[in-house]
Amino acid sequence: MRTQLILTTAVLGVAGSLGASAQVYSVNAVGYINVTVPANRLALVANQLNAGGNRVSEVLAPAGDVTVFTYAAGAFTLNAYSLGEWANPNQVIGPGTAFFIKNEGATDITLTFVGEVPQGSLSTALAANLNLTASQVPQAGKLVTDLKFPVADEDTVYKWDVANQTYTLNAYSLGEWGSGEPTVGVGEGFWVQKSAAANWTRTFSVN
Repeated sequence: MRTQLILTTAVLGVAGSLGASAQVYSVNAVGYINVTVPANRLALVANQLNAGGNRVSEVLAPAGDVTVFTYAAGAFTLNAYSLGEWANPNQVIGPGTAFFIKNEGATDITLTFVGEVPQGSLSTALAANLNLTASQVPQAGKLVTDLKFPVADEDTVYKWDVANQTYTLNAYSLGEWGSGEPTVGVGEGFWVQKSAAANWTRTFSVN
């Protein structure tokens, strides 16, 4: 699975009067993420951009037939895209939502996510036990050091190996990762087995 992120920063100036002559700026960073899914393979991906109401029909327009598998409350939900239509076009896949996607075709396809980068105070709820999750921010890096993931003793992270269609796991115990601190790419989701419920919070700005 290959990913690419391109950002464009749009700065809009609005004249105003705040006691003296001043200007208020609204900064929106927009861009796109490309994720390649091999033919007849599952990939574990994530939406990390805001697009409209974040309905799947706004977030993804695949170049071929795919099936999306989301996970919540211990169960998977399936949504198929076939002949140019989603079975459930109103399914919401907001920033930080991770999901499996199956390329049903015989050739590789590239998924393109387009939208605004989430900024400000961001929070993702993590339940005790199993979570399918992702960073809300389209940023690659070390899970704790760079992405501020709230790791706790006895947590285990499971990443999906697209080439081999299997998992690699990394447990955190006694203040150490079993295989070194895991890294996560742009547009990549992962599983985490949490020893206790937590909130994944961070404040992010493109400036």
